[in-house]
Amino acid sequence: MSQDQRSQPTPVNLRKRTGLTQRQIARALDVRESTVSEWERGLSVPHLPLSKVKQMMEVYQCTLDELVEAFESLNKSVMVSGSSQNVEN
Repeated sequence: MSQDQRSQPTPVNLRKRTGLTQRQIARALDVRESTVSEWERGLSVPHLPLSKVKQMMEVYQCTLDELVEAFESLNKSVMVSGSSQNVEN
């Protein structure tokens, strides 16, 4: 893995940087563990109110820019693959 890939924000990288598990992220955000897994695998992106976005920044210990970049890159890959899915949170 290149240095660029390690430093590029992704949901997995953000979570691992905090040392939290998918289960801990899910509990902190009040979503299903499978939802966090789907975010990390690029199968879906968060569809959350702004209050949850702030909470995500706190849980992932990141800036808004990092959060947007992490999920925006996933959103592009979901759109390109044609497998965009809406997942209830």
